[in-house]
Amino acid sequence: MPPNTTVSVPDEHAALINQVRSQVKDLISPFYDTKFNILRWLQANEYSVSKTVHQMRKHLKWRKQRKLDEDCSGLQKSEIKDQYAPLSILGPNRKRGDRLIVVDQAGKIDINGVMKSVQPTEYVHSIFRQFEEILRQLMKMEEELGTQCYVYLIFDLDGLDFDPSLLGIVNGPFRVSWQLVGTHYREFIDRVMVVNAPSYINMLWSAFCVFLPENARQKIVFPGSNWIEEIKEFCDADYLPEKYGGTMSSSLVLKDIKPVPKHLYWKSRPGYPNIDQFHRVSVPAGKSRTLIYFLKADNKVNFYNHNEDDITFCVLFSEKTVSNSPKNAIQINFRTPKITSSKQLCSRFRNADFLPSMFSITNPSKRDIIIYV
Repeated sequence: MPPNTTVSVPDEHAALINQVRSQVKDLISPFYDTKFNILRWLQANEYSVSKTVHQMRKHLKWRKQRKLDEDCSGLQKSEIKDQYAPLSILGPNRKRGDRLIVVDQAGKIDINGVMKSVQPTEYVHSIFRQFEEILRQLMKMEEELGTQCYVYLIFDLDGLDFDPSLLGIVNGPFRVSWQLVGTHYREFIDRVMVVNAPSYINMLWSAFCVFLPENARQKIVFPGSNWIEEIKEFCDADYLPEKYGGTMSSSLVLKDIKPVPKHLYWKSRPGYPNIDQFHRVSVPAGKSRTLIYFLKADNKVNFYNHNEDDITFCVLFSEKTVSNSPKNAIQINFRTPKITSSKQLCSRFRNADFLPSMFSITNPSKRDIIIYV
C-alpha cells in the first residue's frame, strides 16, 4: 500500500472490529480501544475473530499488568539501554504522512557493551517502552488522519565491525527481544530498510531470518547502492536527516551513539559466588536436562545461573520423589513454587543473557519438597 493512501475501514472489517471489541470489553482500556488497534490484531490473525480475541486477551492482560495504558510503571527502566542503544523517532514521512519514520543506528551501537551492562529483562522492557512511545505517536497520527498508520524503519548498519560474538547476539538477545516485540506489537512495521550493510550481511541474515515468519521477511529490504533514492520514494526530503538524503540536520534529529564505558559493565554483587564455583551443566541444542534439589521445610535456596547461549528453564516442585522419566513425571501434581528474584533475574522462565543472575525459592510449607529445574 503506497504512503498517504487514505484507507477507511471496510464495512466487513468494521463488523469484525465490533465483534472483537465486544469480547474483550472487560479488559480493553479506553486509551487502547481504537478501531485501528483492534484492526492490527485482526490483520495479524487473517481476520479470524476467535484467534484475534484469544491473542488480544492475553495482550490486554499483559498491558494491564505492566500498566502500559497509564504510566508504564510495570516496565523496568534502563538508562544504559536508552543512552547507548536508542531509537530515533523522527516523525511522519511527509506533511500529513501515514508513515512514522524511526531510525535504528544499529551499526554504531556497542551491543557487546550493552549486553555486558544490562540484564535481559531490563533490556527487553526498555524496547517495550520505546514501542509504547511509537504506539502513542501512531495513534495520534491515526486520530488526525482517520487512517491506519505504520512504521517505516531505517536500520542503519554504518560502522558495524565484524566480531565473532555477533552471531551469538543475533541468535540470542537480539532474536529473543524482537520475537517478544513481535508478539505484542502486531502489524506495526510496513517496511524495514537495511542500509549501509557490510559485505558479510548474508551470514548475519541467514542466522536471523530462519526465526522470522514469511510475512515479516517480506517487509525487510536490502536496497542497492541507490538506497537513498528508494528511501525518498517514501519520505519527503524535508522530513529526512541529511545522512539519508534529506534536509534535516542529522546531528539534531539522530541520537548520538557512543560506546558503553567499561565502568558500567555488570559486576557481581557482594556475596555472589565466583563463576568458577558454579556447577557446569551441558545441554545439547534442542535437548533438555532436569536438575533435582531437596529443600527442607521453612528453608530458602538461592539459584545463581550463568549461561553461554539462549536457554529456557522452568522451576517446579513436588512433595513426592519422581524419576527423570517424563512418563513418571506426569503422574506428579507439580506446582510452581513461590519465587523471588534479585534485580539481575532476567526472566522466571527464560535467560537469554551471558551474565550471572540469581533467583530464590522459598518453601513456606511444613514439609520438605523436591525442586525440579
